Amino acid sequence: MISDNHNAYNNYNNYIDEYELTNGYAVVDRNFSIVTANEPMYLFLGMSKHYSIMDAIHQVDIDDFIDVANSLRPEIKKSMCIRMRRIDNSYRWVIVDIEKKVIPNTDSSEYLELHISDVLVIRELNKKLQQQIKAFKNETAENRNLLIMQPEPAIKEFCIKNIESDNNCQLSLIYLEVDNIEQFKATHTDDECHRITYVIEDTILKAIDDRGVLGRLNDFKYIIAIKNINKEVKLRAFLEHIRTQISWHCKFIDSSYNIEFSIGIGRYPDNGKDLDLIKKKIQKAINMARSKGGNRYIIYKEFLHGEIEDSDK
Repeated sequence: MISDNHNAYNNYNNYIDEYELTNGYAVVDRNFSIVTANEPMYLFLGMSKHYSIMDAIHQVDIDDFIDVANSLRPEIKKSMCIRMRRIDNSYRWVIVDIEKKVIPNTDSSEYLELHISDVLVIRELNKKLQQQIKAFKNETAENRNLLIMQPEPAIKEFCIKNIESDNNCQLSLIYLEVDNIEQFKATHTDDECHRITYVIEDTILKAIDDRGVLGRLNDFKYIIAIKNINKEVKLRAFLEHIRTQISWHCKFIDSSYNIEFSIGIGRYPDNGKDLDLIKKKIQKAINMARSKGGNRYIIYKEFLHGEIEDSDK
């Protein structure tokens, strides 16, 4: 018979395994602060405002990393093997590809792009890639349509279909809107506004991949339905990735524009099993984000935000 302690140990291992780093990506400024990163990177490192990549590198390897980074010329790439600390404070050997790049027409133009993978799992990348290619070739047209823009009714249809096919279905429903787009519109051309739209939609669709759908509600307001990120650490990593990635790419349109978002999030079945009621909770969450000045996200929790009253319906 397996003891409860043994089960607890296995559960702990499964939890930590979620932070194995495969295809990590980060943009680092000249002070080595992380500007943006993808979900695997945020899950590996944890999330902290103004996080420096130096905080994650083993002290024995810091000088070597700095020497390599400083030796690079723009558009030149080098690789190195170093030890990095993940969120549970253990160190892992990782392969880091470092490339120096330049933002055109700016004073502080140089930055680093880092591509990082755990040495122990990198050998699995090719196998997984082959599986993904095979899965894509076998993918039905119906599934491929989930990766393109969808109106709100299709979002609900996507949710119902997944709920009916999986008794353990978990869905995160997200309202996202740009707070300060009117300021941008007032001083920029239509073409530049279209480029902002493209950055937002392209970034979110790539982040969602085959896990969900994206719907445009109106100008610069969107709804997202995505599977299997209900655990708060995963949800926050997803949100941090899309926020920082969009902000970073907008710098290539206008380096002075700091795009801001109000975001409201509800979860099935965490916030109930009535999709229409969850939608009302998401609306309440984004209204609260706006009322607090915007530029924030609120994950709806009944014990914090209350149940939906008649005045909210």
